[in-house]
Amino acid sequence: MVVIQGPRFSTRAESQWFANQGFRLVNMTGYPESVLARELEMCYAAIALVTDVDAGVEAGQGVKAIDVFAEFERNLVPFKKLVH
Repeated sequence: MVVIQGPRFSTRAESQWFANQGFRLVNMTGYPESVLARELEMCYAAIALVTDVDAGVEAGQGVKAIDVFAEFERNLVPFKKLVH
């Protein structure tokens, strides 16, 4: 997983570089949350809700926030089943 500074999506060039480096998941919050949890001596596990194919992976119009939010909403049903 690579973590980028949000709230923004990576550029096509960044996405291609991440893929070339072997990263398979791009995230905006994975790093700061894990460090803060560790500082508080909290147990921490990350569950990723994949919402889109990164901009550099395939040709197209790129990532649109409205599509990401819609996919996130659809992912909430199986996520809630997982954690309950």
